[in-house]
Amino acid sequence: MKNKKNLLVIFFIGIAFSIWGCSSNSDNHNDPTIKVQVEKVKPTDVSQELAYSGTIEESETIPLSFSSVGTVSKVYVSEGAFVKKGQLLATLDNATSQNTYAMMQATEQQAEDAYNRLTPMHKNGNLSDVKYVEVETGLQKAKAAAAIAKKNLDDCNLCATTDGFIGKQSIDPGMTAMPNLVSITIVKINKVFARVSVSENEIAQIHKGQKANVTIGALGSVHYDGVVEEIGVVADQIARTYKIKIGITNKDLSIKPGMICSATIEIPNTVHGVVVSGRAVMIDESGKNFVYVVSTQNKAIRKYIVTGQLLNSGIEVLEGLQMNDTVVVAGQHKLIDNASVQIVN
Repeated sequence: MKNKKNLLVIFFIGIAFSIWGCSSNSDNHNDPTIKVQVEKVKPTDVSQELAYSGTIEESETIPLSFSSVGTVSKVYVSEGAFVKKGQLLATLDNATSQNTYAMMQATEQQAEDAYNRLTPMHKNGNLSDVKYVEVETGLQKAKAAAAIAKKNLDDCNLCATTDGFIGKQSIDPGMTAMPNLVSITIVKINKVFARVSVSENEIAQIHKGQKANVTIGALGSVHYDGVVEEIGVVADQIARTYKIKIGITNKDLSIKPGMICSATIEIPNTVHGVVVSGRAVMIDESGKNFVYVVSTQNKAIRKYIVTGQLLNSGIEVLEGLQMNDTVVVAGQHKLIDNASVQIVN
């Protein structure tokens, strides 16, 4: 009987300890201290930067072609060569044109000789007006025919119309040149353009004269200062983007057309308010944005916010935060409203 009483006492004591232990564990589980990292919220007045990728283009392209059909005789330049205005680039076989011009010159000399001989006779009255007009007209026709023949002979030569570099050469000796087909292309690269595509949501923020910074990876990620000079007005039918051109001075001619580049355009005075780290912003089950703010009692308080623009420095907050609020930027996924926290940064 005595042993039974002892067993009952031990049993109830065990139950009491179990209940106390469970209660203690439950309390610890409900109110743990979670380690977090935080950042101070400050009022910010910043400039937004829009980043794009694009391609380098030449500032001017001059396509050259022969004015008449003919067989290419010689090509004096190659792609990449620098040429001066008036420099001979290529020639056609000009034997026929040269012979035609020689014949027209002879005809012109004959007509001019007849005109010189008959002019005194007309003045003396020994030659009728009708006959003299025929001679005079014949001389004019001969001069015009000689000029046309000279033009056809000159057209056998293809010369540079401006200083620049040979961008493309599409002819070789022996080929037949056609008037409507480009034979040689001259490009100007003293100044180049970075051509980038801008979405329709951002095109209204870009204006001519805005400064830009262009980086070209092929040249060791060198930075170049540029200015927005051209803004497209027709959107791409598929991508719904607009083409803009950023002018860059190419002093040492190291920038070549076709190079891949990245460009950033500064939009001044676009944000006046509070900016928080993008890591701090979370979304609840209803789709609302919120952050956790640490109170003076080291409690994590959930605050719903209204966000604005996405910036390089974070996210613009229009409503919900005040200056110098301490926002959790790491560890917030473990938090619940009013949880105890320990700041570790």
